[in-house]
Amino acid sequence: MPDATDPVPSKERQDDRAIQTLTFQLIVLMNLITKPFNTVHGARHGVSLSEWRCIMWLAAQPGASGQDTADGIGMDRMSVSRNLRALESKGLVDRTENAQDRKRWDWRLTTSGWAVYDQILPSAIERDAVLGQDLSQTERNAVASFLSEARTRLESDQNA
Repeated sequence: MPDATDPVPSKERQDDRAIQTLTFQLIVLMNLITKPFNTVHGARHGVSLSEWRCIMWLAAQPGASGQDTADGIGMDRMSVSRNLRALESKGLVDRTENAQDRKRWDWRLTTSGWAVYDQILPSAIERDAVLGQDLSQTERNAVASFLSEARTRLESDQNA
């Protein structure tokens, strides 16, 4: 058995199975979709891509908890918590104690948060239009259905 610490790579071996997977192709696609974010919007508005994801979720779901946000955007709870706290320190979100559950915080965009959202959203919508520009409505529906079903399968995966 070869030593995993051996610094000399095998010249004969090649295996492209990993890069042929749907998962890898989706990762590459997501990287291409989000590539301009950091240089354009992140720098201009002082928000990271993961913070932007939280902003998008709170625009759609005002009053969402950190757990709701984590579930909605598919990120782990601790990352979302750090992002929400960072956004709070930037004055882009605020939180209130939930009246029914005192351990829960309800998060909302502030006026400044909405301003950042309104400035970035047109670019996000434009990027989405580029992505789907040659798709018929039937194809768009099929892609949306596939993505929804894939998400449901992964959310219910006991190995995750």
